[in-house]
Amino acid sequence: MAEGPRTPGYDSTHDVVLDARTLRGVAHPLRLRLLGSLRHEGPQTATQLAARLGESSASTSYHLRTLAAHGFVTDAPELGRGRERFWRAVHRSTWFETPDQDAPERELGEAYLRTVARMYADNVEQSINELADWPQEWVQASNMSDTTIRLSASETRQLSDDLMALLARYRKQATERGDDESERVAMTTQFQIFPRRGQLDDLLARRTAPADTESSGAVVDEPSGAVAGDQA
Repeated sequence: MAEGPRTPGYDSTHDVVLDARTLRGVAHPLRLRLLGSLRHEGPQTATQLAARLGESSASTSYHLRTLAAHGFVTDAPELGRGRERFWRAVHRSTWFETPDQDAPERELGEAYLRTVARMYADNVEQSINELADWPQEWVQASNMSDTTIRLSASETRQLSDDLMALLARYRKQATERGDDESERVAMTTQFQIFPRRGQLDDLLARRTAPADTESSGAVVDEPSGAVAGDQA
């Protein structure tokens, strides 16, 4: 496994960092869905996962074995009866840093990120489909928004670290909290930080322009948001 990132929220005893070898083991849509289900729903058999994900048992069995070969899942023999084979996730979460442009695994890394992005979008889509049936206080507590801010690369990294630190604090509180009998559900928090599209050519032009030449491309800070509150 790769060396752990120096990022808030990462814990080497619970989390895994992808490297060139393990990336090949997990960079597949069904394997990511299997891994996510085992992490969130707990140990399951290939048959149970097949029913949950709408796949065949043969397919889930094959991909579970591949995940096991790369260290992402393992047997849970204490749960099985007879020929039942339960699987459990080894890690709490996966961490990944995009390889350098000339790295041989760069293309595979981009395919992995695209799959993760589709899963994030699917999470939101499924949540919206269920909103009508949720109690109103949970609907109002949920949020879906976006904001555009002009930042330097170092400021962007700091923003990411700040958000991760905040989430890590809440996760720690949830882990340490006793049973206070409050109504609680698993809340998925997704955030992505990326350059607003259409700026790359101008940025590269500024980098190669003579020092006394000013670029005419100006990016306007244009916050926008769609908040899932009373109307969602």
